Amino acid sequence: MRIYFALLLTCVLCGGSLKRRSLSGSGAAAAAFVGLATASNDNVLFTAVLLSFFLTSTFWTKYQGRVKAKIDPEFVAASRRDWKQVLCNGGLGALISLIYQWHFDGRRPEDMSTAERRLMTVLVWGYVAFYACCAADTWASEIGSLSSNWPVLITTLRPVPPGTNGGVSKLGMMSSFAGGAAVGLAADVAQWAQYLPAFRAGVLPRVPYIMVGSVFGVLGSALDSLLGATVQASYLVGKCAVSDLPAAKRRQLAEVKVICGRDLLSNNMVNAVASTCTVAIAVGLLSLAGAASPESGRR
Repeated sequence: MRIYFALLLTCVLCGGSLKRRSLSGSGAAAAAFVGLATASNDNVLFTAVLLSFFLTSTFWTKYQGRVKAKIDPEFVAASRRDWKQVLCNGGLGALISLIYQWHFDGRRPEDMSTAERRLMTVLVWGYVAFYACCAADTWASEIGSLSSNWPVLITTLRPVPPGTNGGVSKLGMMSSFAGGAAVGLAADVAQWAQYLPAFRAGVLPRVPYIMVGSVFGVLGSALDSLLGATVQASYLVGKCAVSDLPAAKRRQLAEVKVICGRDLLSNNMVNAVASTCTVAIAVGLLSLAGAASPESGRR
């Protein structure tokens, strides 16, 4: 039954996104892979987190679209995600879901060894951190761009034009916190609904994923901004900040100034590196703290 549910959910989401022009054809194909790899998981948390990220990010991307189009000339094209954008914001999450299914599909926590339950917690922790980073970055970009004040560059704290990579604002930072918290809240609700007996028995640790999402959402968003300000170039074309501008096109434009960064990574690459590093940091801190041990739920 799970595979039929996964197919139905994936078709609904991808079909709706194509209709709303949120995804291109290649983006829909990539989203179908991510959706099937996630919704087929018997741990409801994986699907709940993906839906939380997908639905809220889609909403905030389309919110005040006309205003954003005036600020960022690339907005219309960027709002329709292709396969690269989808995989950079969901590929690692789908991989974690598949690894989880390989080890734990159809198994109950009560029947697992201590080491297996520890791995289960590590995978869920990393998964939540991944989507918290993705959601926080999207919320910060889409809501923060509507701020009435210019953002400041994260490396120098000097004002930069809206749309500059590495630009941060108070509204953007608060939005990144809220985006990560939304993902964490979805994880908490799903986890407690499915595994309440295991939590009560102390088999699984009581992890407040809303805090995990908030912390690693802000961390991931800040890391994304740091990378954007240093290894991704931003250019001033007229009065607008533009990124991912090919050298051939730069030569055709009369007035192009470098605002910050070096042309080493594209926006998609920055997103992928930031989210991957966030997962690595989250799992590393969890291992150091020993919080993955099921015994911690009995303290």
